[in-house]
Amino acid sequence: ATNEVGRVAASSLDPDQLLAKVVPLISEQFGYYFAAIYLVDPSGKWAELKEATGEAGRVLKQNHHRLEIVGKNMVGTAIREQSPRIAQIASEEKQRFENPLLPYTRSEVALPLMVGDRVLGALNVQSTRESDFGPQVIETMQNMAGQVAIALENARLFQEAQQNIKEMRAVQQQYLLQGWRGLSEESQKLEYSVGDE
Repeated sequence: ATNEVGRVAASSLDPDQLLAKVVPLISEQFGYYFAAIYLVDPSGKWAELKEATGEAGRVLKQNHHRLEIVGKNMVGTAIREQSPRIAQIASEEKQRFENPLLPYTRSEVALPLMVGDRVLGALNVQSTRESDFGPQVIETMQNMAGQVAIALENARLFQEAQQNIKEMRAVQQQYLLQGWRGLSEESQKLEYSVGDE
């Protein structure tokens, strides 16, 4: 399941497309009730929901759901502390946002999406079973979160490079137009030849 998620994550250079493929796959492959990815907003204050599964996910995305990083929630804590946050019995976790759209959650994990020492956001997975996240599962999911984070960073860098190329082409085109405007047929005799004289 982890290999399949990693393969799909590496197959797209569009961040939105990547998330739309990966998040449902995590839920399907691992059999969890709910999966979501939050990304840190430019201000660094909020974790914005970018993709989530099921009807609850659709409603949350439609309402532009976000969680405060310094707030009382597992996603914010995982991002802030740069370490997994696990609630084996969800009802007993004090640092948890109780979402009315997800009434059947019995255990939950929030894993930071890390690239080097930088946090991009968090993967949030919820289960209908208590104590559903053992040490091996958490380690596996943390590795998978790492693959997703790297794929997201690669997609971001690719888009940034494409934008830079576009801007460079526009500048080059402007430069050429200005250069040619300076020449007129009255002031210059232009010649062009190809091949041997």
